[in-house]
Amino acid sequence: MSPRPATRLLVAVGLLTVGTGLYLMVLRPPLLPEDVRFAGLDPLASPPALLGWLAIVFRTWGAFVVGFGFSLTGCGVSLATGRPVWLRYGVALALSVSFGQFLLSNWMLRSDFLWPIVALFLVALATAVGRIAAREGR
Repeated sequence: MSPRPATRLLVAVGLLTVGTGLYLMVLRPPLLPEDVRFAGLDPLASPPALLGWLAIVFRTWGAFVVGFGFSLTGCGVSLATGRPVWLRYGVALALSVSFGQFLLSNWMLRSDFLWPIVALFLVALATAVGRIAAREGR
């Protein structure tokens, strides 16, 4: 049975979303020309600490976009194959990437809210492990 066009589209959108998130995490500079224009900033006069903080923010945002893309892709592949294991892997990977980067970013920022974020990460990790360990029949 061939996957429906909507299922293929869901997988394609998921993969494009992962790519967009990777761009935000790895390639996007802290300030784009439109950011400078909109905010009325002089890029040469921008404090280095601001640029460092923006890099952390975009890596974190990118990780959540990557996670969403993994969820979409897992959902689409699961629908295409009829195997729910793909959805479980997609969600587990999404949780690990998203909340792992969130924890790392807050660690780097020496966040005042680090312990609740550690707890959130541990819940996300436990959920991810639980999803992977779940049996095919569930």
